[in-house]
This record gives sequence, structure tokens and C-alpha cells, in this order.
Amino acid sequence: MQSLAKLFASLTFLALVVLPNRASACDSGYWVQSVADDGGIIVLNDGTIWEVSSIDKIDSALWLPMTEVVVCDDKLINVDDNETVEATRIK
Repeated sequence: MQSLAKLFASLTFLALVVLPNRASACDSGYWVQSVADDGGIIVLNDGTIWEVSSIDKIDSALWLPMTEVVVCDDKLINVDDNETVEATRIK
């Protein structure tokens, strides 16, 4: 079951980052500066602050500083683990 989840995460990552007809804008070159509130708040290296969906906090709580992420509209994608969390930029 876990390998199926990893496959789905990989396919989601590819769909968000690689497919050219996707309406969302994705930017790479970011990494986690800090994680707070049990994964509820992610601060990236550019100083932006993101509030993670309560459902996804279980994943983002385990993200470490220097974890590479791709930002796609309302999603943060952990490149190292192919995990995607829904998040809202609050600063």
C-alpha cells in the first residue's frame, strides 16, 4: 500500500511540474527553513510563510530544514520524498 502511495505522489509531482498544459504555476529552487506548529506552518528560504492544511500536517511535520520543495499555487511538494501538501501562503 505504501508503494502505491509513493507511485501516486510521484505521478502527482510529475503532473504538477512537468506537464506544459497545466494551468498552475510551479516554481523550484526553494527549501524548508523551518517547520512549526506540528507541521502546520512551513517557512521557506525566501521568507514566505505557508499554512498547511490540517489533513496534511502529519506529512509536513516530518519535513526537515534544507528539504527541497517545489511551490505550485496552493501546494508544496517535497522533492526528496515526493510528498505533496496543500498550503496557503500567509506571508
